[in-house]
Amino acid sequence: MWPFSKKKKPIEPWEEKFAALAPLVLASDQVMGPHRVPVCFAYRVEPNNPYDSGWIFSSGNESQQQLDDHPPSVCPLNAFLKMDPTLREITESAIGAAWERSGAGAPWQEVHGFKPPR
Repeated sequence: MWPFSKKKKPIEPWEEKFAALAPLVLASDQVMGPHRVPVCFAYRVEPNNPYDSGWIFSSGNESQQQLDDHPPSVCPLNAFLKMDPTLREITESAIGAAWERSGAGAPWQEVHGFKPPR
């Protein structure tokens, strides 16, 4: 019978949750929660899925050991934009961009030649 109908792939529960919160970022423990410090280092990688913005936010002071012990968490980008509107200045940057600043309220500076960890 025409037209042939394609079977729709069922939506996974995690996809519905991510879609509702998208776009998403990865954020270190230091920049989340009630005792958070400001995001002072951010870089953008190729997104992993349609809900991923590709942004990774940190304080810039995390050691590799801290990141290994407490990997970044998935968070909604909008939550960070509400807490720190200056992030809007950088979040339209292309994949591969990296930005830093010396503290809250300091201007963002582009980091040229940054290579993300693998």
